Amino acid sequence: MSITEELLLLETPHLIPDRSMSPMFSNFGLCFDGQNAAVGTLVLHYNRFTRALWEPFIDFGGAGEVRSTFASTRIVNKDTDCEIIFYDADAFVVCGRAAAARLFCVPDAALGDVWQAYRDESTLILQGYSENGDARDPDQYAPVVCGVRVMRGTLRSENGETLILPDEDGIVRFSVVCRVLDFEINEIKNRLAAAPETAEDAKEKMRAWAEDCAGGIEALPEDADTKMTFLTAVSGLLMNLTKAPGNLAGYVSAFPSRGGYPTHFMWDSAFQNLAYELMNGKIAEDTLLLLAKCERPDGKIPQFNCSTWSRPHEAQPALLGWAAERYARRVGKESLNEAFICTIYNALDRNNRWWLNARMTKYGLISCPHGLETGQDDSPRFDEGPVIAVDMNSYLLSQMRAAAYFAALAGDASGEAYWNAEAERFAALMIKHLYDPEKNLFFDADLTTGKPLSLVTLSSLIPLWAGVPLPEDKIRSMIEDYLLNEKYFFGAVPFPSVAYCEEKYEPAHWWRGPTWMPVAWLMLETLEKYDYTKERDIAARRLFDVMKNDGVLHELFNSATGEGLGCDEQGWTAAIFLRLAAEKE
Repeated sequence: MSITEELLLLETPHLIPDRSMSPMFSNFGLCFDGQNAAVGTLVLHYNRFTRALWEPFIDFGGAGEVRSTFASTRIVNKDTDCEIIFYDADAFVVCGRAAAARLFCVPDAALGDVWQAYRDESTLILQGYSENGDARDPDQYAPVVCGVRVMRGTLRSENGETLILPDEDGIVRFSVVCRVLDFEINEIKNRLAAAPETAEDAKEKMRAWAEDCAGGIEALPEDADTKMTFLTAVSGLLMNLTKAPGNLAGYVSAFPSRGGYPTHFMWDSAFQNLAYELMNGKIAEDTLLLLAKCERPDGKIPQFNCSTWSRPHEAQPALLGWAAERYARRVGKESLNEAFICTIYNALDRNNRWWLNARMTKYGLISCPHGLETGQDDSPRFDEGPVIAVDMNSYLLSQMRAAAYFAALAGDASGEAYWNAEAERFAALMIKHLYDPEKNLFFDADLTTGKPLSLVTLSSLIPLWAGVPLPEDKIRSMIEDYLLNEKYFFGAVPFPSVAYCEEKYEPAHWWRGPTWMPVAWLMLETLEKYDYTKERDIAARRLFDVMKNDGVLHELFNSATGEGLGCDEQGWTAAIFLRLAAEKE
């Protein structure tokens, strides 16, 4: 079977809101309790918060068996045999046999007042608002609309109850469309009317969407366990894609996790594109262009971006340049349109200048107010307060060179020369202030005194990834003494965020010692950069096995045991697993 055919048959239970059934770029998903003949919950993944709107959402009555695949969900009991298939974003059909279907049941606290916005013989559209559970969101209420159109059967709606009764053959068939923030009632009516008339037609739309999104993957792994985790990775990456409204409209957004982190993050997007650029180049471009769209006029790209707000205080690692250059080199200049090149170049130019202005220190390097800005939220690197962070300066150095690369693509010779010169100047300052020649390693520096801190973390090696110009013997010694030393980083679960031998090493405590696959990937690139091919392959195999054994692609991993931690089906873990699996084929 093809990858698409295997994917559509993948069993995906959708028993919790964080892993709802939400394909085809949907903001809404469906959640099933697994025991009752019902769609247990309509779930909204929106504005950094996941909430349940109706429980149950569609109730066929009584106990029942729920069988879910990526393509569809089938609900069966003695009176019911119905299939639910998405045919567009936030739109699905229900087809089959049923004694009755009860819709829009008891709203919970996440749904405010609900009223009838439109009604005719076969169509009902309800409107209301969803109350936000995230106190950081200045817009605590989001307008929501949900409509149903009956194609076979009879619609009854009275006294606050909505029923769909079967036709004379015992068949019900109806479409459902939901929208949040941006909608118009006539558009909802038209989308309901455009629903496929049969389950087969709806499945073909789902198949075509999956083929388009994942069609760039050339082959499935042959090993059964690897294949299952591979398909789980593809499924999660596709379910995490949305066409979100408001500030995110116009592009496909890649959420890190549709349930845990329903928003567009900066560095998550850069790593998730390791997979999307293999799967579908247009999706990869969209995730990058969306970051450029959300850039403030002064050049700041917020830590994350939602439909109506962005996290105002922190930024995130300057990795847009790395991701964009990697994608551009992969597809070649002839495959890039001029608008993409110019948009990315201008965004990188502005963002570099923002970092150099807003986070500049007297040492000529940038600082970070706290760990959230680096992405390494609670790392012991920040226990004593703000630092001149070695990783953040490395990311900015890389992005300066990416700006020079895109300046050349755009035909801006002066911009290319400027950013190349800035990169060389900046790299020299990193060596002057962050490099310890006696220990032959880079360290964060205290923001006030400029004194290097002594903690050995994986960030100490990131300047090598960024290409800081040290003598070759120093580079090789640093790699062999630290990165490839099992005392520090090269254990059975390689590349912990804090060296194994450090007193503050905690293998299962967020950024205080676990292995995070995105930063581990940068270490694989570092080994490749300096021709440690054999060692790179050993590390890649160990990381690959950790993810395969986990099976559900957790956000991070215990660096002593390999146990998965945090959210599952996490975008960057899925992307790196997929990328490593593709290397083996």
